Amino acid sequence: MSTASWQTSEHKFVPSRKGDRRAPCPALNAMANHGYLPHNGKNIGLWQLILALRQVYNLSFPLAAFLALAGMFLCGHALHLDLDALAAHNKIEHDASLVHGDTEMGQHMAPTCVDSRLLQSFLAQADTKTGMSLKGFAKLRIQRERGLKRPLDMVHAAIGKGEVGLSWLLLKEDNGRIPYTRLYQWYGEERLPDGWHKPSHEVGLLQARQKANEVAAFMRQLKGWQDPV
Repeated sequence: MSTASWQTSEHKFVPSRKGDRRAPCPALNAMANHGYLPHNGKNIGLWQLILALRQVYNLSFPLAAFLALAGMFLCGHALHLDLDALAAHNKIEHDASLVHGDTEMGQHMAPTCVDSRLLQSFLAQADTKTGMSLKGFAKLRIQRERGLKRPLDMVHAAIGKGEVGLSWLLLKEDNGRIPYTRLYQWYGEERLPDGWHKPSHEVGLLQARQKANEVAAFMRQLKGWQDPV
């Protein structure tokens, strides 16, 4: 798919408006903001979500179906989903998001708006010229998980590693790094970055699992030399 196709009139970037529903997930919000999902973020069907994940991010059918079904069963209704339902705390969503604030004590829904302070801290870990590597994402995961009032359980810690591993697979260039502007546009503006195109090869379950394991290995390695909390 050519890079120009992301900016056709049908899929032009339109930021969310009052009343639109969004998730604590840049990948899904970008699809809604470009019209690959309903712009209002409401009543998204299972098959609709699977097709959009495959079309926009070139996920394999098993991976797209796994992610869509998990969202529907844990946060949806009758195999349909409103994006903001994914903010239900500690279902799929978890504390220590890279650019979203933690859920306040006593609250059941996490913030869905990008936290400007966290975004700046996130971008500060990326080189403005060379971007960010997978190891850089591992450093960010350590940084965000350090000092949590409520440490992540094993399931949500694994989800966090899987999220950054998959993000790296989707956004990286051939040199294995993600450009700074691409990080800002996807995480900060929740849009498909300028000049970006979906991965040329399908991203599958095994590949995503391998990258999550690499993130975990980097985190173990990095914690060996980091100062104690």
